[in-house]
Amino acid sequence: MSVGANIRKRRFELKMSQQELADAMGYKTRSTIAKIESGENDISQKKLQRIAALLETTVEALVAGSSPVDDEVPTLVRPDMEDGHRNAVIILAGGKSGRNKQNIPSQFINIHDKPMIVYCMEAYQVHPAIDDIYVVCLKGWEDIVKAYARQYRLTKLRGLIPGGSSGIASLKNAVDCIKKRYTPEDTIIIQEATRPLVNPETISKLLQVCAEKGSATTCHMMNDYVQFNVSGGKTQYVDRDSIVALQSPEAHRLSLILDVFDKARAQRHTLAESCCTMLMYNLGYPINFIEGGINNIKIVREEDLTVFSALVK
Repeated sequence: MSVGANIRKRRFELKMSQQELADAMGYKTRSTIAKIESGENDISQKKLQRIAALLETTVEALVAGSSPVDDEVPTLVRPDMEDGHRNAVIILAGGKSGRNKQNIPSQFINIHDKPMIVYCMEAYQVHPAIDDIYVVCLKGWEDIVKAYARQYRLTKLRGLIPGGSSGIASLKNAVDCIKKRYTPEDTIIIQEATRPLVNPETISKLLQVCAEKGSATTCHMMNDYVQFNVSGGKTQYVDRDSIVALQSPEAHRLSLILDVFDKARAQRHTLAESCCTMLMYNLGYPINFIEGGINNIKIVREEDLTVFSALVK
């Protein structure tokens, strides 16, 4: 059941009316509670915590519809290293943008009764070549992600990692947390939680190129558009076949990622890039591109949510 349905179910168990819950939350009318329960309105993490307390339950129970079991989602458990080469994915879900005009971060918005981050995690859960999933999580949302893992049987989730001040800082946090659990030749995939439509073909191709070259980054070819460079008052045509737009995911051998961060530290490089690939480019590393799916969109703005909803439906 959805969060709203679980709130309604628990409210019935306590024989509490919508108006009584609305009064306790400080709402003027019961309509806000009605919209939350129907799924018309999303609910912020802080308000969900307040509702859980008022309903004498937990956030996890309202999200997953069951009581939490602490050992069902282990935190940073060391994977079995006897299986040889391993492929792990780090899902970056530590950011929060206001451009979606919602009261919760994009990665936790429900689309067709499923949170966006779950679509992303499921893509790696079902892929046979992926061994382990880690989530860099926005502070305060850790228990909710654990509840999602139980609800949707995301058994490959190995741990939740605190986010940093930026995407690249969050990635460094994650790499520092897991690096002792893998060999230098293991593959680390880096995935944005706000690109939930990554498909199995892209993941497979990414792993293949990374195995051959040690690194691979997903991109979108710009050959469907005419491109112009406008600067200094001049307009210049740019060959569209020579332009690519960065996407996510990207995959690198762990040894390469460690070398990149070591080089950045040695050069006192400010970690201001948006992704690992841009950091590699700025430090002089070669970039290997693969073409991603046309529907591998990034969910940032309100209109992106509409497109994503239509594609999923």
